Amino acid sequence: MHELSIAQSIVDFASSETERQNAKKVTELNVDVGELMQIDAEVLLNALKMLTTDMRMKDCKVRLRVVSASFSCRRCSSRWGMAEAKRQLGTLPPDLKVEEPESDELPLHFFPYLYPAFIHCPRCGSSDVAVTEGEDVQIRRLVLE
Repeated sequence: MHELSIAQSIVDFASSETERQNAKKVTELNVDVGELMQIDAEVLLNALKMLTTDMRMKDCKVRLRVVSASFSCRRCSSRWGMAEAKRQLGTLPPDLKVEEPESDELPLHFFPYLYPAFIHCPRCGSSDVAVTEGEDVQIRRLVLE
């Protein structure tokens, strides 16, 4: 459950910013979660709520927004989303997948920045692909009082 460790990092950052800014409390915390991180947003939200019981964060409004993954081709500038990426990933040989009970997934869950290594442009076929959105977790807004 990496959601708890991510939540702890977010709370630690908010707490350190509160101290650095000589603020009394955090009133709002907005976090963007990239789709490629494969984080369970509900679990992360519950973890954040559980960890914001400190007096400086007790009544903090926590909001999460899942940012859809998108990709682009550096050769022809074509853009596409996760549905196309999943379609392509579904055609990979089984020996590239993680073998776990009840699961047959790519190790991309742990290394989302590797997506471009496994997909290509659906328009021109180039493998020079970039992730343009949805590969990280960011604090979008932190309101201090």
